[in-house]
Amino acid sequence: MHAIADYLITEKIHESIHTLVYRGSRPGDDTSVIIKIPNAEYPTVGELVRLRNQYAIAKNLNVPGIIKPLSLERDRNGLALILEDFSGISLKDYTTSHPLSLADFLYIGIQIADALEALYQNRIIHKDIKPDNILIHPLTKQVKVTDFSISSRLPKESLTLVNPNALEGTLAYISPEQTGRMNRFIDYRTDFYSLGVTFYELLTGTLPFASTDAMELVHYHIAKQPVPPNRLVPDIPEAIAEIVMKLMAKNAEGRYQTARGLKADLETCLVQLQTTGRIQPFAIAQKDMAARFQIPEKLYGREEEIERLMGAFAGVAAGSIQLMLVAGYSGIGKSALVQEVHKPILAKRGYFISGKFDQFKRNIPFAPLIQAFQNLIRYHILTESSKAIATWKKQLSAALEKEGQVIIDVIPELELLLGKQPTLSELPAAESQNRFNRVFQNFIRVFANENHPLVLFLDNLQWADIASLKLLELLLSDGDLHHLLVIGAYRDNEVSPVHPLMLMVNRLQQTQGVQINRIEVPPLNREDVNQLVADALSCPKTRSQPISELVFQKTQGNPFFVTQFLKSLYEDQLLEYDGEHGYWQCDLTQVKSLAASENIVEFMATQLQRLPDPTQTVLTLAACIGHQFDLATLAVVYQHSLGETSAQLWSALQAGVVIPVSELYKFFQSDSGSEGEEMNTEVPSVQYKFLHDRVQQAAYSLIPDPEKQATHLKIGRLLLQNTPGEAVEEKVFDLVNQLNLGADLIESSGKKYQLAALNLQAGDKAKAATAYEPALRYLDAGLALLNPTSWGDRYDLTLHLHLAAAESAYLSTEFERMECLATIVLEKAETLLDKIQVYEVKIQAYTAQNKQLEALATAREALALLGVKLPEKPSFDHIQNGLGEMFSRLTDQRVKALSELPKMSNSDKKSAMRILNSAIAPAYQSAPLLLPLLVFEEVKLSLDYGNTDESTYAYACYGLILCGIVGDIETGHQFGQLALTVLAQFENQKLKARTIMVVNNNVRLWKEPLQQTIAPLLIAYESGLETGDVEYAGLCAYNYCINSYFAGKELGQLEAEMSSYSLLMEKLKQTNTLNYQKMYWQVVSHLIRGADHPEHLVGELYNEFIMLPLHEQTSDRYALCCLYLNKLILSYLFRQSEAAFENAGIGANYLDGLTAVYPLPLFYFYDSLAALGVYQNQPESEQKVLWDKVEENQGKMKKWAEFAPDNFLHKYELVEAEKARVKGDVVEAIARYDRAILHARESQYMQEEALANELAGEFHLQRGSQQIAQFYLTEAYYGYVRWSASAKVKFLEQKYPLVLARITQRSVIRPFSIQETISSFSTISTSISQDSSALDMTTVMKAALALSEELVLDKFLNKLMRVILENAGAQTGFLILEKEGKQVIQASGNIEEETVTTTIPSIEISCTGIPLEDVSCLPLSLVNYVHRTGEFLVINNAAVESVFATDPYITAKQPKSILCFPIAYQGHTVGILYLENNLSAGVFTRDRLEVLKLLSSQAAISLENARLYQNLEQSIQDLKEAQLQLVQTEKMSTLGQLVAGVAHEINNPLSFVHGNLNMALEYSEDLLNHLQLYQQCYPEPVADIQNHATAIDLEYLQEDFPEMLRSMNLGTDRIKEIVKSLKNFSRKDPGVFQKADIHAGIDSTLLILSNRLKATGSKPAVSVLKEYGNIPLVQCYPGQLNQVFMNLIANAIDALDSGVASHLSLVASGSSLENHAELPPKDIGSKTIRIRTEVKENCVAIHIADNGSGMTNEVQKKLFNTFFTTKPEGKGTGLGLSISHQIIVERHHGELLCTSQPGEGTEFIIQIPIHLEKRTV
Repeated sequence: MHAIADYLITEKIHESIHTLVYRGSRPGDDTSVIIKIPNAEYPTVGELVRLRNQYAIAKNLNVPGIIKPLSLERDRNGLALILEDFSGISLKDYTTSHPLSLADFLYIGIQIADALEALYQNRIIHKDIKPDNILIHPLTKQVKVTDFSISSRLPKESLTLVNPNALEGTLAYISPEQTGRMNRFIDYRTDFYSLGVTFYELLTGTLPFASTDAMELVHYHIAKQPVPPNRLVPDIPEAIAEIVMKLMAKNAEGRYQTARGLKADLETCLVQLQTTGRIQPFAIAQKDMAARFQIPEKLYGREEEIERLMGAFAGVAAGSIQLMLVAGYSGIGKSALVQEVHKPILAKRGYFISGKFDQFKRNIPFAPLIQAFQNLIRYHILTESSKAIATWKKQLSAALEKEGQVIIDVIPELELLLGKQPTLSELPAAESQNRFNRVFQNFIRVFANENHPLVLFLDNLQWADIASLKLLELLLSDGDLHHLLVIGAYRDNEVSPVHPLMLMVNRLQQTQGVQINRIEVPPLNREDVNQLVADALSCPKTRSQPISELVFQKTQGNPFFVTQFLKSLYEDQLLEYDGEHGYWQCDLTQVKSLAASENIVEFMATQLQRLPDPTQTVLTLAACIGHQFDLATLAVVYQHSLGETSAQLWSALQAGVVIPVSELYKFFQSDSGSEGEEMNTEVPSVQYKFLHDRVQQAAYSLIPDPEKQATHLKIGRLLLQNTPGEAVEEKVFDLVNQLNLGADLIESSGKKYQLAALNLQAGDKAKAATAYEPALRYLDAGLALLNPTSWGDRYDLTLHLHLAAAESAYLSTEFERMECLATIVLEKAETLLDKIQVYEVKIQAYTAQNKQLEALATAREALALLGVKLPEKPSFDHIQNGLGEMFSRLTDQRVKALSELPKMSNSDKKSAMRILNSAIAPAYQSAPLLLPLLVFEEVKLSLDYGNTDESTYAYACYGLILCGIVGDIETGHQFGQLALTVLAQFENQKLKARTIMVVNNNVRLWKEPLQQTIAPLLIAYESGLETGDVEYAGLCAYNYCINSYFAGKELGQLEAEMSSYSLLMEKLKQTNTLNYQKMYWQVVSHLIRGADHPEHLVGELYNEFIMLPLHEQTSDRYALCCLYLNKLILSYLFRQSEAAFENAGIGANYLDGLTAVYPLPLFYFYDSLAALGVYQNQPESEQKVLWDKVEENQGKMKKWAEFAPDNFLHKYELVEAEKARVKGDVVEAIARYDRAILHARESQYMQEEALANELAGEFHLQRGSQQIAQFYLTEAYYGYVRWSASAKVKFLEQKYPLVLARITQRSVIRPFSIQETISSFSTISTSISQDSSALDMTTVMKAALALSEELVLDKFLNKLMRVILENAGAQTGFLILEKEGKQVIQASGNIEEETVTTTIPSIEISCTGIPLEDVSCLPLSLVNYVHRTGEFLVINNAAVESVFATDPYITAKQPKSILCFPIAYQGHTVGILYLENNLSAGVFTRDRLEVLKLLSSQAAISLENARLYQNLEQSIQDLKEAQLQLVQTEKMSTLGQLVAGVAHEINNPLSFVHGNLNMALEYSEDLLNHLQLYQQCYPEPVADIQNHATAIDLEYLQEDFPEMLRSMNLGTDRIKEIVKSLKNFSRKDPGVFQKADIHAGIDSTLLILSNRLKATGSKPAVSVLKEYGNIPLVQCYPGQLNQVFMNLIANAIDALDSGVASHLSLVASGSSLENHAELPPKDIGSKTIRIRTEVKENCVAIHIADNGSGMTNEVQKKLFNTFFTTKPEGKGTGLGLSISHQIIVERHHGELLCTSQPGEGTEFIIQIPIHLEKRTV
């Protein structure tokens, strides 16, 4: 056991997140008590306030039905509340074990009604009635209400809109108005609603709204009617059910108005139950008569306005961004009207945030916007769960990246969410504003999205500051921002047409196309006023008519005035309650005699004067502070303690003219206010606000005019005295706003200087927040406080005020004011550096005004003061001299070593670097000859004094000069790398974008592939956005797009990127860059879509006839050169030779506009091509001029190609090819064309590869080489197809119809551009938007884009079915297409759904290809009807409504909702979609039908594209096969020619030898016969003859010599047979079939392969078994059949060789053969090929089998596929069997079959018809 505040604890009763409840005993008398303490060692202020509030409210209540507090004790770090213990338990716990009878319920209910009546009498709102807070004694059943921790002693309370999880009270029981999302205050009737929920739970055992989702539960309380309790439990009497439902009415006026009335009805029920045993229905609330005057808070006469407001939110929820302006007089009900939008916001889980402009705080920049987002962070985001907080942090971190500090600087609460953020780099003012704008836009996008739309309400826009309006305009014109509704309320009588608000609205309408709606809120008419008065008086309208007429005359129908006037009548006791009739009455005569003012402010001032004098004093001070104020500030200016100030404010709270913003006001609960200060804890910030602006104005009017300045001055001084030094920065706006209003009363110079310094601080802070107009006002106020001697007395203060004011004036576009201030500084500044600062401002200002020459003059003047001399009229001599000096300075310097220079420290030189850098932009535009000189000076300063931020850009620009002007590419490239190296050394990245852009766009391309320089431009683009350098961000995006175009990026993707970046340039207001971009975008459009006159750059994006004069007027030589370059390219590509030549000539005049950029060499490239294109049509004299020009161009190109061959070598080669063509050098031209094609392909310039192929094709076509030309032109065709240059593709089709016939006949159409798809889709969506407001266009666009991106047919069909099912709400779907004249189910989809959910759990998609006539899963009659009529067919309930109800499928399956519609493309039906839903009828609504119409349009386009893409792929595949087959055929042809040649060469000498051998044999026989005669005649020869005969073995010679000659004769016969076989194999087939001997063909093939059949090394010989049948001669192509025999027999030999090799390798490695089933285990040394022929019916069959290792089924399936081979890489092409199959099947209409088993060998069977009709090859 332990003690709390000296009380002994006996048991724990209850524990929650916030509190612990114990039972204990009081020291001394052991009285049992209840002890309630915070459930935290260190409780929050809020937790202590609640304990304090419970004690303060209940301690003086002596009511039997209320738990009485005994004391409030200190306990450790908190408080302990001691309560009486009457041994009760909570009603919730009691009913768990004690089911209530009806009598028990009534008995308990009556006691609770008594308790609520007591609270009502004591003007207390409990705010947390629920079973847990109602205690019951288990034995006596006495009931008491407890827990007054959030209760209120005010008659009404207003709630701040917070996250539902942070609402006061218990979410399941709170009333609609207690959610903070109803347009009304909270009063005592909120407890009746909570009691109704409690009764409902007691009676039914369940809550009326069961949900674990907080937002959903809030929505239910506001908008959903509960099921009556007697429907859930029929035993509940109807009367009791009616009582419960009345208690739970959504509007307080519909509930019981008194607890007495409720008690009376409960007692009636109890009496009936006790007397009759049952409760009969009766009229309830008959005794419910309120004795307290209540003015209804509902809106009157605003039905139309509410409807329009709801419509605007519906549009925003669907994805739009809108501005809704609500105009009307003060008090007319603008704010009340806007609050009505809470209901739909809840339904969409959106956020509602609001801010209010204050007439006394108009100099505080962005104040209402900051207030709105502070509340969003504080009351919504930070109150969510840890998981949700983590999600928010992740999303915000991703959106803000490393620049979160930008937002934290204005919304400090964000740091609680994101943590400490990196320090921001300092940027120039313009860049700083750009950064702020961009980051704030990203910040907003996190909160405004489809999951939670955002509504931003800004009140009192008539007092909006310029900075806030500009930021608002920026947000509304953000094309990437959606789901945002900005509602602005303003007093139209205070806003003229030239008011800044109206000017902003006009700009948005005229230039941005933002949807703007207006609601004019008029005064209430007489009828509406009468209805309001009748409801307030609770009387019939006929009775209220006279008084309402008086009210209307007095107030003119102003709702606020009406309610305040009625309230004054009640307070003046001019209204009295007539209990007999149940309504309020008044004395009309007395009312008429009232001298009430008809001015609302004067009237409210009169009402305020009824309050105690101290309260009036406090209110006047509060009015000076602002519409919303905090107690601490008020106490300071009131010069009393917090408690005393709170006490004096209490009367205003009770009167309702001031409203507490949060519950923390309860910290000071009583009239004395002292109790709050007794708590030893940190005092919270207690916030209040005035009931209405007019109340604040009325309070302010109580200050006499002569005293107002003094009052503000006093307030300011008191605030300054009580603000610690470190907090002045945070509160500087509040301080200065008060002091400036009283500045005229300040006499002391010291005080004036002090206030001037504060104004400088406020101006700097406003300027840092990019609020330049308020900054200038503060700075001007500071300047006005200076003395004439201030330059001497307070030099630094005076200087800084003038400098800051000059910069703010420039940034506010008040240039004359800037000039005036700058002149003063230049006259008065004491040091050079002080003057330089104003020079920088002037240069920026002149540049912003497009006064480039003035900017340069100012820069020269400043630089001269800094010792840097620039020529007045720069010339080429100056540049030459500057280059010479630079070369001499850098002769002994390694460029890379310059990165090691120290950082520049000399202040003068750093200033000079800044001035030089700021002069580059105006010099580039107006004095290009000065630009190099500026760069030279920067480089020299860096060499002499070290590197600084500006050095990075200077080095990059110097690299540009070296590459583009000097031609020193190597050194220029080194300086580019140096720039990047030095850039990485400096934290300040303000020049990062321009440095990276120059390096990559102007330097790297001369030595590196262009493709590698493109990605860094996006990095530079992002850096430009981050640092606010929007000019270079736009330039980087532009150069990224055009360099991607030059590098050959696919045009469809490029166009999409160009579109996106063009929107960005437009948003950044980079007009010049946007014009350049649109020029190239139009070129891309010409290439994709074509144009009637492609040589003219005229279209929707760019019109040269409009833009050319503008370019000439502004001397924009870059634009002029780019224009003529693009006209040159288009003219040349579309073979407008003369136009191309002409454009090249004009463009050459503007080449000085292209310095070190890729378009320059591109111009020379096309210039040469254009010249050579017209060369042969020119006279000889002109030809020489043209040739010299081309040679000059090629000299440049050759040098560039030496440094960057990837970019320029193919261009050089292509021009050389064209030169060779012109000269007639065929061999040179062919070689050069091929090299150009090869280099372009290797460098990935697909468009220039296509161009080279095209020119080569034209060249060969002119030579008459049709087939070769066809090859090149086909390559060109597909190159342009890959580039997506559809217009060029079409041009080729039209120019070469015969050459490209085999392609065009396959209907290969150009790829459909994604942007075209989106464009056409947008047109469709616009036409139906008015008829389908609920259509979610964002979803449709995403789905359509998803379809447009898929080109593979099977994948497209899968995606199509998913998209259709998801967007249609269908369970089943079928896509039916036409195939070979039949309707075929091409794809089907089905949603598998086990439970009812709001999402699709899974979708099964299959592609079937089943004929429609073979299926029974569709109503065929319905599908056929749609197919034939082309109509959209929607059936809500097919089984009962449809004329197709007799269809067998519908009869059998009884489907409900059916939708069937055609998919049409270019007026022709290409498919049918059938959708079905069997869960419910009427699923396919009008909105869904519109969605599907849009999707079907896109589906038709995408389906056609997918088909065409399939055809295209097939065409490409066929072309590859044809090319390789051609190669293979050429190989066979070459082999045949070789064999034929060898045979011919052998045959001639062989015939000679063979013929002479026969003669030699005869001669030898004659000689031998003659020798025998000699021997016979001279048997005894002489000795010499005898010896010689012995030596030559004459006897053997006589016997062997004839045999040798006969053997030689046989050899020549064999050779003749071989030659004959070779000639037979190599025969040339004529163009028709001929009869041939199959056996002879096989034998000749075997003969050729005989060497491969022999044994070699370890491989045994291959034996061939020939089993020839008796077959006739066959009609065939003999040569082609021989090719088949060659392929099959050679493959068999390869298979046998590989099997033996594998076997031998296994044996050699010692591996077992048992696990290698693919090798034959037996007879491994026996290799046999068996060839068998036979006749089968009308065919000849040739079997070629081997006993090799065999093949698997998987291999056999791919055997005849092109390029498939089982041989090692490099050993086979994969063409032999494919070609063989084509020869047998396609040429001979036969069959080529294969049978094989692993380990059992392979057999090929050829079957060809014996007799065929003659066919042409």
